[in-house]
Amino acid sequence: MGVYKRSDSPHWWCSSVFDGRRVSISTGATDKKVAVMICVRERNKYIEGKATGKLAPLKVRDLLSRYLNDYSRVNKLSHHTDASRIENLAAFLGDKLAADVTPHDLERYKGHRWQCLHGGRPITPATVNRELAVLKSAFNKAVEWGMVTVNPVERVRFFSEKDRARTRYLSGDEKARLLALCSPELRRVVIVALKTGCRYSEILGLKWGDIDTRSNTITLRKTKGGTIRHVPIHPDVLEVLRSLPRTGDFVFADARGNRYNRSSWVRSQFERTVQQAGIRDLKFHDLRHTFASELVMKGADLKTVSELLGHSTTRMTERYSHLSPSHKGMAVNLLPSEAKPAVPVPQVVRELV
Repeated sequence: MGVYKRSDSPHWWCSSVFDGRRVSISTGATDKKVAVMICVRERNKYIEGKATGKLAPLKVRDLLSRYLNDYSRVNKLSHHTDASRIENLAAFLGDKLAADVTPHDLERYKGHRWQCLHGGRPITPATVNRELAVLKSAFNKAVEWGMVTVNPVERVRFFSEKDRARTRYLSGDEKARLLALCSPELRRVVIVALKTGCRYSEILGLKWGDIDTRSNTITLRKTKGGTIRHVPIHPDVLEVLRSLPRTGDFVFADARGNRYNRSSWVRSQFERTVQQAGIRDLKFHDLRHTFASELVMKGADLKTVSELLGHSTTRMTERYSHLSPSHKGMAVNLLPSEAKPAVPVPQVVRELV
């Protein structure tokens, strides 16, 4: 057992071994002596709880808070999304003791969220599943940290998402209308999205140091999958980059060089422009679907599209396969023909007949 400092946190962290597994958690203390006391107290609580079969009471709200602050914000790029999902979970389950949560409670949560609206539209099964996934991850960490003994989410069936993957993409006419109404600033962001397939967070996180015009490549260092991805620079994107002033490290930044945050004017202005263009049911992420869909319709193979999107396998990219109905026919036509050529009837025989 010991305490240590991390470069990405102002607090002292505690590292200890529980049931053969090394666990690191934030003590929430900036004073080392206080941190050591907290670390000893938490370990003693766990040992006592294991011996008596009773762990310290912990509400779901506190469990989720620890997960968000000690794990998600430190390890996940999607911690902003986690925070939003945790709000929904805490509103329904927050006052319940974590040890008392049952699969029935979670089925009730599913039913509750199924009846909720977001933006005037029903919550999708995928949204509920992502919230349950965060709760499952939080309980897994709580088990690992010695806060609870079981994960109730493991016994809950998630909603089926078969054939529900969103593949909304812009038609040629919709794309023209959208670009015609974009402000110059928004148009630059939209062009980059359409010609790189980058996610919203990846675009806003772009730095000038990630742009290499000699190799004609953009390097994405912070991606959803946690791996570095290289994206070729389309001529339209190069034109956008040349038109932007360098006010700081970030490509898309305000006059003082500060990067736009996730809830910046970009998203709100995009939504207003979509409305003005008379385009229905379009999200910013659908520009990424448009990038992939257009490539497939132009004949790009799914493996290449998958690599450009940063998918670890082609499973996620297979949703676009129906846009290229000719690819199966082209593959079959590669096989040689086994049909015997017709033997022409000699001219002399035709004359005798």
